[in-house]
This record gives sequence, C-alpha cells and structure tokens, in this order.
Amino acid sequence: MGQTTELLNAVVEQLKDGFARELSIELFPEDPSKYRLNHPRGAVLVGYGRSRFGPSEALDAVFQARAMVVPLTLVFRQLNGRDGVIEYLDRVRLQLTGWTAPHCDQAMRPLEERFIGQLQGVWQYGLDMATHATQLQDFGPVSGPLLTEIHFQDIEESP
Repeated sequence: MGQTTELLNAVVEQLKDGFARELSIELFPEDPSKYRLNHPRGAVLVGYGRSRFGPSEALDAVFQARAMVVPLTLVFRQLNGRDGVIEYLDRVRLQLTGWTAPHCDQAMRPLEERFIGQLQGVWQYGLDMATHATQLQDFGPVSGPLLTEIHFQDIEESP
C-alpha cells in the first residue's frame, strides 16, 4: 500500500475513533454525482487533494519535502444546532488538529473551511487539512556481497 493510501485510511480511522457512533466516515466516492447520504445525521468524506514537493535535499539521492492537503467534505442534513454541520466542523477540526498520521513528520493542521452548497436539505462544507512527509527515492535491493561476519583485530599503539 502506498504512502498516500495509508494516509487516507489513517485519517478515516482517526475520525472513526471520534465519530463512528455519530456519523458515517468514508473515503470520497468514486462518482460523487451518485453519492447518497444514507446516515440520518451526516457523513465525513475523506479525499486526497494535492501534494507539493520541495527541491531535493540531498546530492546523491532524491530526498524531498512533501506538503500534502487532505480535503474533507462534510455532508449533513442540518446546518445549525447540536447535530448541524457547523458544530461538526469544529469537532472534526479538533479531532485532526495536532494528530500525526503514519509516515508524516508534522501533525495535521487546518488550512481552510468553506461552504460548498445546499441541495434538497443536504448541507455541504469543505475542510482542508494539511500535513507534511518526506519523499524518498526507492533504492531497491542492495546488489553485491553482503557483510555476514565481522572480525576485529587489536592494533597496538606505538609509544
């Protein structure tokens, strides 16, 4: 499993730890136009937004900073109140802010929230979360003979 897939699955699990009894937590659907909100309260859909890569930080290999954005889409039946999307925006942001995902070297932090739309009584808001990882070159298997035995020899110092 690749780094990005592991990140998305970890975000889903982190949100399920906080909201599994209250909300549906899912990966963003393959065909958003066919998505149907089946949960009586709401859902958080976890997607992959983008990565920006810095210059290589090594001369002999590819070693880059990777800034990633994970967009969340909150789909809710209610706008305000205890069960509304506005309340859950705060709670979801709090659940992820400061949490460090696997393979990441910085904790998640919020970037932006925005109103997406309302259609047939379903409210949608977006919350973009950011994190940071390192992209490394895949060196593959080592070729040549492997060091299997070490012998030490005492060296006497001359006076």
